[in-house]
Amino acid sequence: MDSSVRKTWTAVGASVLAVALLASGIALGRGLPGDGALAAGGEDDVSGAGGSGGTISVTGRATVKAPPDTVSLTLGVEVQASEAGEASSRCASVMDRVVAALVSAGVPRDNIQTAHMHLWPQYDYSEGGKGHIIGYRASNQVRLSWSELDKVGELIDRAVEAGANTISGLSFSLADSEALYLEAVAEAVRDARAKAEALAAAAGVRVGAVKDMELHPDFGRTVDLYVSVREGYGADVPPPVEPGMVEIQVTVSVEYSIEQG
Repeated sequence: MDSSVRKTWTAVGASVLAVALLASGIALGRGLPGDGALAAGGEDDVSGAGGSGGTISVTGRATVKAPPDTVSLTLGVEVQASEAGEASSRCASVMDRVVAALVSAGVPRDNIQTAHMHLWPQYDYSEGGKGHIIGYRASNQVRLSWSELDKVGELIDRAVEAGANTISGLSFSLADSEALYLEAVAEAVRDARAKAEALAAAAGVRVGAVKDMELHPDFGRTVDLYVSVREGYGADVPPPVEPGMVEIQVTVSVEYSIEQG
């Protein structure tokens, strides 16, 4: 066969192999055995090219899920009055009732913490100019954590009845997520190894020892919820709150040495 024809078929074969690897989520890096590095995952860096000491760089990912066992929530009170002292006093009085309602519902007092206190003037600019003070607004917020997730809607309802008029920062989490986190780490490493093995097999080499490894954790689940009672929250019906599942996501970047097959 003519040498130019052989070169053409060699190029076609290499292109077909590259397409097959890309279709499975694995990208071929610079060079084959003895001539560079191999990489899995299009965003990964390729290093160690040249000579017989090439590398395979892969990214392993894992997501594990578990039902949450802790809910966190911020409840607030906002009050407006003609005098600063009156606004502050009324706000504090209402917040005392809200905290009492939370404790009565079963939330440990140690799990309730003041998160924010603020007092500011209200101005009237209807006549132009600098405006003049027409009153004062005071706000107070508490942050709480609770383990009785099935009663969150009822808890919010009781807080509103006691005078809370802002609700925000609803989030679900695990009190102890260490075991689940380690499970995700192990699964991500296994995923990285599987990708490296697939890439090495396609290139006719073997996966060697780990040369470098980096962990990128990202876990937690937050539900964005903000309710203003003045804007129509109906205290007669507790708001539906579904905790769903907490997700722990882990990504690992692993670099392996290449061994000849």
